[in-house]
Amino acid sequence: MGLFNKIKTQASTIGSNISDSTSKLSSDIATSAKENAKLSSIRSEITSIEGQLNIGYKDIGKKYVENLLANQGENVEVALQEPLSRIEPLLEKKIELEDEAIEIEKKIKDQIIIQEKAIFQKEYDQEKEKLEKAVKLDVLSKEEMEEKLAKARLKLDNFDNIRKLKKQEEMGLITKTELAEKLAAFGA
Repeated sequence: MGLFNKIKTQASTIGSNISDSTSKLSSDIATSAKENAKLSSIRSEITSIEGQLNIGYKDIGKKYVENLLANQGENVEVALQEPLSRIEPLLEKKIELEDEAIEIEKKIKDQIIIQEKAIFQKEYDQEKEKLEKAVKLDVLSKEEMEEKLAKARLKLDNFDNIRKLKKQEEMGLITKTELAEKLAAFGA
């Protein structure tokens, strides 16, 4: 009976892990969708503000020229006070929205990094499980397992370096050949 209980416990644990992973993934996707929608809305609002600012800038130019013609450029500050007072809150709101957009972009980037690292961890865990099974089946020695596991761990440990290299290749800073060579050095 002990064997059946052990199998039942393992099946339950696997089911629970799968359920937890699925739940977390769907939660991450929903959060990411909300963040992207919010970011899109903010960018739209920034574009609208920029349009209003352009109208304000034209108004300032028009008032300045009118003042030059009517008053030979005297009392420019008084003539421009009204359009400048309309532009100031728009500029402040634009800066606030740009800061908010940057924060959301950071959250999205951080979430992507966490998801990518989780994939690396999952690959490592699967490799470890496969190697441990091979040792139990006496297909692989403990030393061979440790050697292969060290290579798999190298990839996980160098996650940040691997991401940077891929980004460098994406930006055209290194070639695909250089990327492959450098990734090989990190176990990827």
